[in-house]
Amino acid sequence: MIGFLVALILLNSSSDIELLNEVSDRYSSADGIQWDIESVIYSDIFEEYDTTLIKFEYYPPDTFLITSNMEKIAGIDDTIWVLSQRHKQIQKKLTDGSVMPYNFILSWSDNYNLENYHRIGYNSIFELKSKGVVLPENLFLMADEERRIIKVRYLDSKGDDVTMTFKKEKLKRPSKFDNFYIKIPDDFEFLDLTE
Repeated sequence: MIGFLVALILLNSSSDIELLNEVSDRYSSADGIQWDIESVIYSDIFEEYDTTLIKFEYYPPDTFLITSNMEKIAGIDDTIWVLSQRHKQIQKKLTDGSVMPYNFILSWSDNYNLENYHRIGYNSIFELKSKGVVLPENLFLMADEERRIIKVRYLDSKGDDVTMTFKKEKLKRPSKFDNFYIKIPDDFEFLDLTE
């Protein structure tokens, strides 16, 4: 009887991993990814919510662009450029161990273990735990029955609770990459943190 239960548990965890791989395969086989995302960040310190609409564009194999009304973030391989409207600056830096937005989806098993899986209606909830080399440490990913990502939740490096709800999706390569960091506006400061 115990052997049967162990086999059943292993079978269930294997199918959970297969479901998560199906989600990953859906995006890794696409020519590109375009998402409109609502990001809600809750700060325990300030006890307030900050809601931002984000446009995310992924250009395979290793380039992305995140745009909101206050900032732009471009990533190419291990380099990130951040344009902050608030601080009137553009920073160039190397990745800090934070997983790139596409990595936890396309190659989740490189950096994460699947810790838990359950269903709510037709939606699948995957709880991922970092293997110790990337942030965020814990990541919750929700996918619908068509294996589309509909929600991601995690704690950021400041300990704030981040919930991203995926509002719109196109699985095709975006038309033009905005390399905003090539020409720095006169009223912006450029900080190269890679040196």
